[in-house]
Amino acid sequence: MRIGTRVSSRNKEIPVAVISGPTAAGKSRIATEVAVACGGEVVSADSMQVYGGVPVLTDQPSASLLTTVPHHLVGTVPLDEEYSAARFAREAAAAIEEISRRRRLPLVAGGTGLYVRALLGNFSFAGRSGPEPRRKWEKFIASQGIVAALNELSRLDPESAAFVDAGNPRRLARALEAAESSIPLSAERSRLWSGDSPYRVLFFGLELPRPELYRRIDARVDAMLAGGAAGEVRAALQGKVSRTAAQAIGFVEISALLAGEAGPEETAAAIKQRSRRYAKRQLTWMRKMPDVVRIDLTGSNVAQAARDIAGRIRQAGLVS
Repeated sequence: MRIGTRVSSRNKEIPVAVISGPTAAGKSRIATEVAVACGGEVVSADSMQVYGGVPVLTDQPSASLLTTVPHHLVGTVPLDEEYSAARFAREAAAAIEEISRRRRLPLVAGGTGLYVRALLGNFSFAGRSGPEPRRKWEKFIASQGIVAALNELSRLDPESAAFVDAGNPRRLARALEAAESSIPLSAERSRLWSGDSPYRVLFFGLELPRPELYRRIDARVDAMLAGGAAGEVRAALQGKVSRTAAQAIGFVEISALLAGEAGPEETAAAIKQRSRRYAKRQLTWMRKMPDVVRIDLTGSNVAQAARDIAGRIRQAGLVS
């Protein structure tokens, strides 16, 4: 991986800065301050913050941050709707064009790796074939089991079978669906990691020492539980919740708490452990992205990190 301030170079009309990193690293606050310094607007790349009705559970930017600079794709989707990387890529691209037309800098901020890669890679998702093939494979998995599904995937697309999350039936069904289409998941994955982009991209990756990151995660979870996340989940359960929305970290755990199946301490511990695992996965994909400018937050506060990033953005020529 190369590290520096080189800007990806295929397009070159719309400059885009990306601020990513693990959960609890402070992406939203840093991105907002950078947007203020650089005359930008924030496009959220968080698969859960896009949902309305659960701002505490999904740690959406505070009302103060949302009014400081415009934010896009935060709290805009009802909980009963499915959301996908393909939809995000379309909506984020539209937001970026809109921001650029106003002669402002688009700042993509978030830690959902697939969403960021789908947007930056300009992936068309042409191989996706609609709901019927997906339902076929979901029924196959339900009736035949995970082992049979993996065997079938190995036959259709051995490379995908090697990396698919077999513990997630939805992802396994998606891989089988794609294997039957014109673009198998292995080819899609390669494209998403290619580093090719339709934008002039400067990608910043926030990093923290693991003990500090874990302390921040624990503090965030404690604040979430004290700040009303259980009330949000209780209200959400009164209606329909999409499968995508139900994947929000804390939703299943708090649902169990509300049902009397777990106690408060057990719930907090489970959410913290799940958050730590997610942070590890985020760091893994971020470090494999091409041309990441690493921002070490050790000993830095939000203002210092934002000044550093804003200075690098100006140095790279994304803004004057």
